[in-house]
Amino acid sequence: MPRERFDVIVIGAGAGGSTAGAILAAREGMKVLVLEKAPRVGGRDISFEGGREDPDVYLSLLAEAAHTRYVKSEPPLEELFRSGILEGFCFEAGIHVLPMTEKGRTATCLSYLGKSLDLHPALSAGWWHKGNLYRFEQGSEKGGQFPWMDEEARREVGRINRLMVKMSAQEAHALDHVSLQEWMEGQTANEAAKEFHYVNATMNCTLNYPWTISAGDNILMNRAVARAGKRFSFGGCSTVGAPGFGQVPGKFCEVIRENGGTVLVAAPVKEVLIEGGKVKAVLAEIDGKRERIDCPIVVSSGIVQEMFDYVPERHFPESFVRRVRGFWRAGAGLVYFGLSREVISEHLTFVPAVAGREDGFEGDVRMGFWASSSMDPSRAPRGSQLVDAYVSLTDRETWNPALVETAYRKMKDFLEDRYPGFRQALAWSLYTVTDSLIPVAQAPGQVGDARPRAKCPWVEGLYFASDTTECSMAANDAAVHAGILAASRVSGRDYVREILPEYLQE
Repeated sequence: MPRERFDVIVIGAGAGGSTAGAILAAREGMKVLVLEKAPRVGGRDISFEGGREDPDVYLSLLAEAAHTRYVKSEPPLEELFRSGILEGFCFEAGIHVLPMTEKGRTATCLSYLGKSLDLHPALSAGWWHKGNLYRFEQGSEKGGQFPWMDEEARREVGRINRLMVKMSAQEAHALDHVSLQEWMEGQTANEAAKEFHYVNATMNCTLNYPWTISAGDNILMNRAVARAGKRFSFGGCSTVGAPGFGQVPGKFCEVIRENGGTVLVAAPVKEVLIEGGKVKAVLAEIDGKRERIDCPIVVSSGIVQEMFDYVPERHFPESFVRRVRGFWRAGAGLVYFGLSREVISEHLTFVPAVAGREDGFEGDVRMGFWASSSMDPSRAPRGSQLVDAYVSLTDRETWNPALVETAYRKMKDFLEDRYPGFRQALAWSLYTVTDSLIPVAQAPGQVGDARPRAKCPWVEGLYFASDTTECSMAANDAAVHAGILAASRVSGRDYVREILPEYLQE
């Protein structure tokens, strides 16, 4: 590569790193270099356009960038990709949605930098309860209008919702290390109200079991959605128009390039070189050669547990290394169903339990699914339908093949049993699993002040910007939050308050 001098090197071109790099390039005038190990920009935001993908490239990106494993497909993978059956379908590596649509962190930060996304919000939602589907449209669930509940349960759901929304961020953070189950049991004895909030929390953070969910982090998410004026069936989340969520880091990388920066793919970092407690350079493999690139500031945006692959442990206290290596992950079984016609009319649907302890799991396993091509017709050929479905699993459960297969069978059986015509319309299916949908699970002891700060206190010039470090909430919006925090720490300028409304700052 040309012998340029850079002010900042960003490791990883995912949502967090590209956000930090874009802000520093556009607003601070810093010369930014992004080094991405995968052959394309995106990190875990990897999208696939079925008719254009090679199966070997798909498997490589799925594993190396998205931390996801292919399990099976119908028809077999080679036939699926080479037969033309995927032509016109656009799907993700992982299950991605943008919370709060245009009012979330991702869209807000891109707008601040002069970029936009083609967003398609969920405008209808379904909730299955005891074999019945309850449908909501355009925010009709506002005010606790949940028909399966009696009046007492509705009152309790509403009261607890109002309590969450009225909390300050500081009050919510005081509950970071309290489980949702413990907090809810202190709020109500009503089982229907508890179940509602437990299911809602799973959809927020992809953890099934309420004793594993941080009450504080979940409250922050609920108050943000409500303060943004969103609901399940009124823009509470959205999908990104084809070619998919890979555009999120792609847009931030555009900003970096437009402001004199460089983004290199297939350029893995081998080591961050540190001398006397200060960052000095990065050793990276570029065009098949190892190169030393001198630079005093490095922003690491990879999964924090994997940071020690390129930043030697000896530069950190032993207690910090133990804590980071001890973080556990939230996983998921991720399935994509291609249908020859539209079968599911709701954009977003919740299923409180498709499996449970009787099947070998630790508790109720919840399922969510999106009729993503109904939200965005460009994601499937005309007349067809793409359904993205997932079940939340612990990282341990994702490595148990029998449990994963049970989850898949239960998911498919549910859809075939509940939706007439699903079995007949099913043209193809693609089954994957990840132990890293949320690489640091939003659990008590793993959120808030338990996470590494954006500015490393032990190595001068080292910063962190991923959804596994200092940030709140989940997935893309958490990673963007981390990127804004990192840019703030590097520059000394409070971009969090400059870019984000109050309800998204903490």
